[in-house]
Amino acid sequence: MATTKKVSTKKKIIKKTTKKIVKRAAIKKKKVAVKKVSKTKTAKKVTKKAAKKTVKKIIKKIVTPKAPKIKKIVAPQDFKSGENIVYPTHGVGRILTIEKFQYELVEEQLYVIQFFQDKLTIRVPFIKAKMIGLRNITSKPSMTRTLSILKQKQKIKKAMWSRRAQEYDQKINSGDIKQLSEVVRDLFRKDDQTEQSYSERQMFQVAFERYTREFAISSDLKFEEASNKILEILNKR
Repeated sequence: MATTKKVSTKKKIIKKTTKKIVKRAAIKKKKVAVKKVSKTKTAKKVTKKAAKKTVKKIIKKIVTPKAPKIKKIVAPQDFKSGENIVYPTHGVGRILTIEKFQYELVEEQLYVIQFFQDKLTIRVPFIKAKMIGLRNITSKPSMTRTLSILKQKQKIKKAMWSRRAQEYDQKINSGDIKQLSEVVRDLFRKDDQTEQSYSERQMFQVAFERYTREFAISSDLKFEEASNKILEILNKR
């Protein structure tokens, strides 16, 4: 009986020890596995950081093209929006607005001018305004002095009409109010005077209308009132 008891106790001890050994082995395996996983994770992190650094270096080396600079043409603004002006080749007009215009790599400002009598709208860059001859409406005192020119007798040159017409056309489109009044004076005909040719009448009408519009604005009159006043002066001489 004693021998059987000893055998059973030995078996129990062996089982316990084997269990302990198995547990220890399992724990070691787990620890090794955890270490391996952590190592792989850190390795992935390191590779990601390295990749980011290399990408940054590459981006720095790549020369990105700069956006082209727009050249702005700066010129003084001599006229305001809503102001009446005189354009030599078109007569009296009004600045509707001021706008920016960009072409290629240049930006400049423009006057948007409307001519009501011709139903025409044009755009003039600030920088070209003086060169074109754009000017303000003649002041009232200066305009009144031009009326004395209308009171004078006609000064008609003894030359072919084609040559005189060229001179009149230059005066009309000069933008000079004095020269414009001279054309009105020389081309005006009373009802009892000799008839004019069609081209003479047309030229007088253009000069008369331009002069009258400017006179009306400077004298603060309506176009019809200014027209009647000028015709009265012309008929009295």
